[in-house]
Amino acid sequence: MPLRTRLTLMTTGLLAIGLIVVSFVVTSLLYSHMMGQIDSQLRTTAVAIGSQGLAQIREGGTSSTTFPSNYYVKAEYFDPSRNGEWISADTAAVYGRPQVKGLDYQRALAHTAKGDYPITTVNSDQPGHQWRMITLLIKDQNTGQYTGAVALALPLSDVMETVERTRLVVALADVSIISVGAVFATYLVHRSFRSLRQIEGVAGRIAHGDLSARILVTEPRTTEVGSLQRAINAMLAQNETSFAAQVVAQERMTRFVSDASHELRTPLAAIRGYGELYRMGGVPANKTGEVMGRIETESNRMGRLVDDLLQLARIDEGREMSMEPVNLTDLAAGALSDMMVLAPERDCGLIPLDPRDEAAGMEAPSLQVIGDRDRLSQILTNLLGNVVRHTPSGTPVEIAIGMAPPRTNPTAQPVVVVEVRDHGHGVPPEAAEKVFQRFYRSDTSRNRETGGSGLGLAIVLGIVAAHKGTVQMLQTPGGGATVHIELPPAPAW
Repeated sequence: MPLRTRLTLMTTGLLAIGLIVVSFVVTSLLYSHMMGQIDSQLRTTAVAIGSQGLAQIREGGTSSTTFPSNYYVKAEYFDPSRNGEWISADTAAVYGRPQVKGLDYQRALAHTAKGDYPITTVNSDQPGHQWRMITLLIKDQNTGQYTGAVALALPLSDVMETVERTRLVVALADVSIISVGAVFATYLVHRSFRSLRQIEGVAGRIAHGDLSARILVTEPRTTEVGSLQRAINAMLAQNETSFAAQVVAQERMTRFVSDASHELRTPLAAIRGYGELYRMGGVPANKTGEVMGRIETESNRMGRLVDDLLQLARIDEGREMSMEPVNLTDLAAGALSDMMVLAPERDCGLIPLDPRDEAAGMEAPSLQVIGDRDRLSQILTNLLGNVVRHTPSGTPVEIAIGMAPPRTNPTAQPVVVVEVRDHGHGVPPEAAEKVFQRFYRSDTSRNRETGGSGLGLAIVLGIVAAHKGTVQMLQTPGGGATVHIELPPAPAW
């Protein structure tokens, strides 16, 4: 049975039980109240009879005590000749007579000793009617001795009719209230479960692969359902993001493994080929040195590729870096000095980022960031190494350093900007976004020996991202490529 059906039935059942209990209590109180009124009338009349006696009634006369027309009076004396019974003809015709065979003298005597009168309910000789009867002792006014007992009774038909009518009215009212309550409970449960049915529908859509499905928030945050809706939406958004990231990571890993296998296959094939050729005696004596040199070259290239792969894996793992204040200007100057040793034919320079400062002959400003010195140094080493490999000999290179707003938000606070500029052939615009991908080579005509592993810029991107920075490939004015790096400045101490 559905939960909403059970809740509706439970609510209606509790309402019905409550109404039945209340109705029973109300009718019981009404019955007790009306019986109390009858008993009070009987006691009042019994007191009057006990003080004035029944002589005039027995003789057919009138008394100062006025008996209601629906009273039944029966007297039993120790002298049976004095016994009598009084009831109006109309009362007897409607209610009949109480079925009283003999009065309980001993019981009346016991109650009289306690200052009370015994009251009982007796059946009528006419079916469907009952009488309420009180019994009291008759005392002789002259001698003060008890001479008999008298029973005084009133019909209960009016009381029972009133109680039954009340029960019927209450029962009809209960049925009406329960019916209205059931309809109202059905509506409330249906309305309350509307949000849960929506959640159920969204869960079904997600089960069929629609991870973008969300719950329409219809309830306030302060309600349980509203809080649940928001919590589920937050969970779904996180799951979708995690799943998308997992898919991207899986695709990247698949592509990475494929590219790495492809990159490693070439040097391994070369090493294996030269080794088999040498083993089979196919290498002339005068070519042995050249073959061994080729094997060594391919081994070194494969070692560099493995080192780069290992470094990328460490970056992807997010290993903790040794963060400290680092002077980027000093790092850039050191990297340029190393390059001048390796490529003395190139014109290298460290310049300010702002062309006006450069035109004024100013030096590059001294700027600091919080980062890992070794990894920041590797950024510059990789970029300058790319310049050496991919630009003609003698091509000048500059490193520009300065403060400027981010390129994506010119109104934001300035950041530290480092640009490595060359004046070679540049990078085609369609390749500017791809050069930071792993194993990407913008020049397809360049062989692997001169083109490197294709991981240098990917390592640069990983290190910059680990420092909460950004990197872009731009065009150098006048021709060439510029790698634009933005890093958060070190806080002022």
